[in-house]
Amino acid sequence: MVHRREVNGQAIVFGNQGDLWRNAMTLFDHETGSIWTQPTAEAILGERTGESLELLPSTLSTWADWKAQHPDTIALDVMTVSSGVRLGQLVVAASVNGEAVAVPFRDLRDAGAYSTVIAGEPVLFVADQDVDQWAVYSRVIDGDERALELRDGVVFDPASGYRWSPALGSSIDGQAPLDRIPSFSSFAKDFENHFPDGELVDLK
Repeated sequence: MVHRREVNGQAIVFGNQGDLWRNAMTLFDHETGSIWTQPTAEAILGERTGESLELLPSTLSTWADWKAQHPDTIALDVMTVSSGVRLGQLVVAASVNGEAVAVPFRDLRDAGAYSTVIAGEPVLFVADQDVDQWAVYSRVIDGDERALELRDGVVFDPASGYRWSPALGSSIDGQAPLDRIPSFSSFAKDFENHFPDGELVDLK
């Protein structure tokens, strides 16, 4: 998950607090020592209790695929062992104005794409089946809701005929890129623990 580390215009410095809350990592901010939970980026203890950070769009990818798409990327190389977690074990979740929806990645990969509405925002969950990557985009283009779909390996707008890359949202036909929706990957159980009012969609 990726959050903007800013509260009321102030950049916040965080560290790993070391404990788990609802089976998820907790952080502390250096200024007040308040404790924050990672999944919702909300302060749950201390002076900043109730404040939260803005969720940003993210994705999960292999380093090889990411490097091919973003060759100028600089990454921190940390000596560690593999977690053993595979994308097929996770759900893809999106959150808009406090409402959250999740789709099992395996189902999304099989279906290619899934359209829904979250908190009034028309969105498209899409899987790039060539590189096992996912993204969530707004289906509003030029102020109009569109019935976007995955066709021939690209995101396609039947109304205009325009096409976009499913992994990057970049236009194939010279149009503006698709707008990303705040999203992340998670285990299904953890999604339900931290977003009890969220919807876990069964695409089968």
